[in-house]
Amino acid sequence: MSTGNPQVEPIIDYLLESSGKMLRPRLLYLAASPYPHDPLMVRDMCVAVELIHLASLVHDDVIDQALTRRGQESINSRYNNKTSVLTGDLLFATAFNLINQHPFPRVMDQITRTIQLMCQGEIKQLSLAFDLDISEEDYYEKSYSKTACLFACSCRVGAWISSMPEKNASLLEDYGLYLGYAYQIIDDILDLVSDSQALGKPAGNDLKEGNITLPLIYALKTKEYGSLLRKILAADYSQLDTRELKTILLDSGAIEYARSISRQFLQKALASLELFPVGPAIKEMKNIALFIMEEYYARLSYVNEGELVKVVN
Repeated sequence: MSTGNPQVEPIIDYLLESSGKMLRPRLLYLAASPYPHDPLMVRDMCVAVELIHLASLVHDDVIDQALTRRGQESINSRYNNKTSVLTGDLLFATAFNLINQHPFPRVMDQITRTIQLMCQGEIKQLSLAFDLDISEEDYYEKSYSKTACLFACSCRVGAWISSMPEKNASLLEDYGLYLGYAYQIIDDILDLVSDSQALGKPAGNDLKEGNITLPLIYALKTKEYGSLLRKILAADYSQLDTRELKTILLDSGAIEYARSISRQFLQKALASLELFPVGPAIKEMKNIALFIMEEYYARLSYVNEGELVKVVN
């Protein structure tokens, strides 16, 4: 990302101060690892995938008017929206340049089609903003475009740039797809019941933007809480009583329902790895799913009747 431009360098340095979880490049690296591969190509593709993800976050923060990202000021908050959009464009261009260093046309095709899906997902989300009648099918379609497709793409590209048989590459793509769905559901739960410090970004920001996610969709359908929740969400979102909202989501079973769905996706992800011989890379991919399933939820907390309660398995 070094440009030698004194106006650009400080922005890039600031952006890269917080690296995030690096899940997508980690998945690509692990997917390539079981079979012979070119380490330089794997490295460049890993970097490209993370730059694409980072670019999408920079652009999303402009759309959502988010003030923080990864525990620090967002680029649009620290600088301005114009700088953020151009920085995101620079990240995309750098990613494409890296991919072009290697003669692998179907990788570029896969990645560009994935970016198209991500953009379509964001547009669909905007079209469904504040729609209290959104279906679970709409939610899963959004989740695929926003998150799961890039997880799946990372695994598919990693498999392709090694000598992995096509059947195994498809299984790894399935693993990434199911992991991505689970990850998005968990992120949506945390947005509703966690706090900004734990998230590293504004808690409740998705809801303020009118993003109706799986726990809300479930609670809105319940006889006991649906009408009350609809009334609460029909009011000014900036004046939401978050404690009351959390109580409804807990008492209606919405949080537990969303957790169970994410767990099902994680189990499907693990099942996709069953045909692979046990090796360091496959073991690590299993560990990623198990970490999300067991450890991530153990750190999830929300307020119930004035007391901080831990959600445990």
